[in-house]
Order: sequence, then structure tokens, then C-alpha cells
Amino acid sequence: MKLYTTVLAVIASISMLQGQSKIVTMKTIEVTGEAQKFVDPDEIIFSITIEEYWKEEFEGKKHEDYKTKIDISVIEQSLIKELNALNISMDDITLKQAGNYWRQRGKDFLVNKTMDISLKDFAKANEIANTVKTRGVRNMNVAELKHKDIDRITLEVKADAVKAAREKADLMAAALDKKIKDVITIVEIDQNMNAIPRPQQMAYSRVASMEAGGQNVDYENYRKLEINASVRVVFEME
Repeated sequence: MKLYTTVLAVIASISMLQGQSKIVTMKTIEVTGEAQKFVDPDEIIFSITIEEYWKEEFEGKKHEDYKTKIDISVIEQSLIKELNALNISMDDITLKQAGNYWRQRGKDFLVNKTMDISLKDFAKANEIANTVKTRGVRNMNVAELKHKDIDRITLEVKADAVKAAREKADLMAAALDKKIKDVITIVEIDQNMNAIPRPQQMAYSRVASMEAGGQNVDYENYRKLEINASVRVVFEME
């Protein structure tokens, strides 16, 4: 029994050495593959931030004479009234955040709120940007672009990145009169596969926001979701 065990141990050791020898002598090529796709979103999150302001700002008075603060609730009601007039339902409006993080010396805090509006097309985003005239609007922007099939599309882009890596490996191997035999490893370089919107930010001062309707904003160049994938692949060569 002892002799039998020793023979098995020797055979196992020889097998391990042979396996290690194969790994050492394996001819490999490592390449990166990249892919990109642009997709039309089926949902647009349009963000509007409002902030309390001083009535005297619009009366041409000096800063030291500011004393009548317009409450955030008044600004919010005015904005929602304008949005409702544009056929935007309250179900499509979400309060994202509210706060009062800073105040001028000797003055009260000016509370601000950010509201997200769910839209289906950019025409409505343009309409909001070019129509809303509520005083107290601090800024508007396209905050996020979405697509219901984004996970499936992202996987397709990853697959395209792997195919691109294989094409690159074939070309490089052919330059050495070699051929690709098999794939060894595939590693995602960019693990963050979120779709990337290209938002346009429109910043307003509280005074300038009164004229927001005259800005003639167009989101035409911000209509696409940009999905990128990058992989690193190791191939075995013959």
C-alpha cells in the first residue's frame, strides 16, 4: 500500500510539472477591444432648481435694502402652475432635494428645492426651458437620459468590444504568420457601464430667471445616450 501511494504521488507530480511546462511555453497575445453605441432615450429627466429671493432684487434697490423674502412655497406654486399649463402632470414631478446651505451675512437662509420632471421627448424640454418665467428659477438642465432596455443594449456593446478584440488579435497574429487558437481570459476594463448623457446646463441668477422664457434653448444636440465598453482579452496562438 505504501509503495502504491508513492507511485501515485510521483505520477501526480509529473502531471503537475507537465501542466506547468505547458503554461510556461504557451504563446499568447493580449489585446484590448472597445465598442460604442448611441441610443435614443425613451425617458428624459429634466431638472429645475428654484430658490427663495428678495423682492427688492427686482425693484433695483441696493443689497443692504433687501428685506422682503419670497417664500419657497410661493415660487413652487408659481412654477407648478406654469408646468400644469404645459400639460405636465404632478405624477411626473418628483422633489429631488431641498435645503438652505448658505446665507448672506446678516440675512436669512434662502431655501432651495430641486424638482425632477419625467418627459418623453426633447420638444417638451425645449418648451419648458423657453416658456417658464417664474421668478426664483435658479437653473434648469437635462439631468438624466434613460432607456428601458439599457441593460440588454449594454451587454450587446460589451459583446461588440470582445469581437473588436478578436479582430485586432487576428490582425496582429497574422503579421507574425500566426493564427489565434483559443481565448484564455476576458476582463472588463470599464466596470461602469452606465449610459452617459450629454446634459446642457442653463444657469440663471435669480434676477435673470425672470427672463428665462427668452433664452430660446434647444436640446437638439443632447438627444443620445452614449454607451461605451472596453475589455482586455488574452488569446492563445498556435
